[in-house]
Amino acid sequence: MLGFEPDAYDDLLRWSDDMIRGTTGTPTPEVQLAAMNAGIQFREYQLQVIADRRSRPPQDDLISTLVNAEINGNRLDDESIVSETLLILIGGDETSRHVITCGMLALLEFPDQRDILAKSPELIETGVEELLRWVSPIKNMARTVTAPVELHGQSLREGDQVMLFYPSANRDNRVFDNPDQLDVRRNPNPHLAFGFGPHFCLGASLARLELTIMFDELLRRIPDISLATNETLEFRASNFISGPESMPVRFTPSH
Repeated sequence: MLGFEPDAYDDLLRWSDDMIRGTTGTPTPEVQLAAMNAGIQFREYQLQVIADRRSRPPQDDLISTLVNAEINGNRLDDESIVSETLLILIGGDETSRHVITCGMLALLEFPDQRDILAKSPELIETGVEELLRWVSPIKNMARTVTAPVELHGQSLREGDQVMLFYPSANRDNRVFDNPDQLDVRRNPNPHLAFGFGPHFCLGASLARLELTIMFDELLRRIPDISLATNETLEFRASNFISGPESMPVRFTPSH
């Protein structure tokens, strides 16, 4: 969709991983250096891609769309396009794969819920919404207060910085019955995994489609999937987007 060449996919994944690892609260010097190098290398690569798109007629990809877009008659500059494509890259890569991994982990931890989806595939879309609530792949976002307001007894002034914690919102017992119970039949499910309002996730429809197809295929083709380790899984040390660094599983291959 973005228009990157397939031979760049491995580098893009590595850069994305390294930059996200740098978002931990206390990154080591090695992690910080890797994150900075990843950012520099991504920018250099992306500037080459942008220059290529500017030199050719519009192509059918998002980078070409951004290169040729106009706002009030003005084209986006290169740095704005680099920032936008980085946001789309990380938003589309890190989030969906962690919902797949952590969602499957949740279904393995709650086998009764996995059995419900396996026996009733028509519930998979509803189940995906519950897995989005359960996993909450984006852990937090910062916002700037635009007008004075009182929130739960706390006075907020214009210009104040506030932090939104999505996992907390998605386990709010004033909104969800039994919020600490995975319930793939939960409906309605007003979770905030995709955010809210003008910051609602641009790729929400694509993510829902990807997740619905993936869990339908996983549960149908490898129904006996199970964890292949008794060790505690190592999660990525990030307070922004997190998931297992690896999750070994065993299953019987389908034919």
